[in-house]
Amino acid sequence: MRRALATVLAVASVVSLAALAGSSRADSASPSGRGGSLGVLENQARPPVTASPRAELIDDGMSTLPTFAHEGRRFVLGSIGDRYRIRVTNPTAQRIEAVVSVDGLDAIDGRPANIAKRGYIVPAFGTITIDGWRTSLDTVAAFRFSSVHDSFASRTGRDRNVGVVGVAFFRESQPVTWRPPRIARGAAPSAAGAGGAGGAPDGATRAPSAAPGLGTQFGEAHDSRVEETSFVRADTLPTNVSELRYDDREGLLARGIELPPQRGWRADLERRDTATPFPESRFAQPPR
Repeated sequence: MRRALATVLAVASVVSLAALAGSSRADSASPSGRGGSLGVLENQARPPVTASPRAELIDDGMSTLPTFAHEGRRFVLGSIGDRYRIRVTNPTAQRIEAVVSVDGLDAIDGRPANIAKRGYIVPAFGTITIDGWRTSLDTVAAFRFSSVHDSFASRTGRDRNVGVVGVAFFRESQPVTWRPPRIARGAAPSAAGAGGAGGAPDGATRAPSAAPGLGTQFGEAHDSRVEETSFVRADTLPTNVSELRYDDREGLLARGIELPPQRGWRADLERRDTATPFPESRFAQPPR
């Protein structure tokens, strides 16, 4: 068993570090400093227990992006220029580590993803939001849909795996079992996380790709504070891996996925569907 970098950005716990605002409660940080995963509890209420941890892509309004099941996989509809986040939910009574990959690159250090890398810590019955590519313990570069050509992966010469987000989940050795939080009446919950510093990716060796579809850009900077904490994995292999493949409308339609009308088109389609070929007037009337 190895000690998961306390998050190295603790991406594992990266818990979206996102700085769990307001009502979030952070796991207590380990004094060990290095080698751990990030962890942040964004919601204190216990959600319904489900089989395993899960990941989803959400928009700026924290709503889940349109997601479709197709041939045993999950596909997410994205739009070029839009920002997205990764929300990770832990429905179990123990902390877990979540190692996050975007377009085949580690969300913490920006280099080729590997399950052996550190991740973010997700508290028991907790939810975290990963805001972007981690650039320090205090900031991230936003995940933003772009062309494949403008994606972070393409610009660093690694566009082979563009279009997929993966989250590998690990159980904790000698885990801390969840207990109801004790918060004094009138006291505001604290926000703390665990994390580690990201790193700049290696230089590119190939020209940016001209492939169609969407990629994920290394977007603008945002505040997203995390701290490092300790986490020891129970096993070297993840208990499960959550995959989300994303693309634009053209890409999903080409796969045979049925999509709802685009925003703004529904009302127009309904109006056209109710049009009648024989108006009541007996003769043509001049335009007013």
